[in-house]
Amino acid sequence: MSDAPAAAGRIGRVGWVGLGGMGAPMAANVARAGFDLTVCDLRPEATERLRALGAAVADSAVATAAAADVLFVSLPEKRVSEAVAAEVFGAPAADRPQIYVELSTLLPATMQALAAQAEAAGVAFLDVPVSGSVRARNEGTLAVMAGGDEAAFERIRPVLDAIGANVYRLGPVGSGSVAKIANNLIGLTTLVTTMEGLLLGVRNGLDMDRLRDVVMTASGACPAVLGVAHQYRTRRYRESVTPQAALRLAVKDLELAIELAASVGLSVRTAAAALESWREASDAGLSEAELFGLLDHLEAAGR
Repeated sequence: MSDAPAAAGRIGRVGWVGLGGMGAPMAANVARAGFDLTVCDLRPEATERLRALGAAVADSAVATAAAADVLFVSLPEKRVSEAVAAEVFGAPAADRPQIYVELSTLLPATMQALAAQAEAAGVAFLDVPVSGSVRARNEGTLAVMAGGDEAAFERIRPVLDAIGANVYRLGPVGSGSVAKIANNLIGLTTLVTTMEGLLLGVRNGLDMDRLRDVVMTASGACPAVLGVAHQYRTRRYRESVTPQAALRLAVKDLELAIELAASVGLSVRTAAAALESWREASDAGLSEAELFGLLDHLEAAGR
């Protein structure tokens, strides 16, 4: 790894806060790409995996930022993102990064508020949510949705290319969040209807794999059909000790979508109906299960 300081227009040192189901594989791809990487997470086992890939480990977000030209933050909820941002922007000027990249799924208004704090601290800010399957996370082929200053975006583009095969700058701060929330509305609503449709066929005597094959040649074809059919057959989601995408996050993400829609006067009734299913499953004890745990809830609710 290079230990040369960042030249003008070039990022040399990368900091990473948050090594959860999405953050860990992204950070691992950044490490494998050869960046000078420092990471931080509350769980020692998460940081040790990155240490094995050559990353340095810091004991706080501020220490991670102090070791970086650009700080990437991947966290599960607004409260945590705001707390980490406050720590970093409140640190001495010499310990602040040049660029702060918020990867978390937050409302655009939240991103814009964080950007204002960053500006006051003399730090460039980008909102850069990402989306993709577990395979895409591991292979570095995520969809990357950025909002913010174009010059800052171009400076971090080599890092983004290490985590995503499809990298987009969509406009000012908040634009990436709008795209991510819109994507989540589509994906999480589609997942519910796909489960319901496939379970309808199975409950009426059809073989799941045969039904999958039929639907994938018909008007209902979509990637969710393949995913749901595979998970139904293998029940692999039940084996997960640490979920890659906890079911409670589906509740949070659809709540954000409905809140954002309400702010612009848009009715999203199908998303609201899907949210009821996700909430019911979460309240039934599946909040920390994988997303596909919803299958178990839908099957049990129909008996």
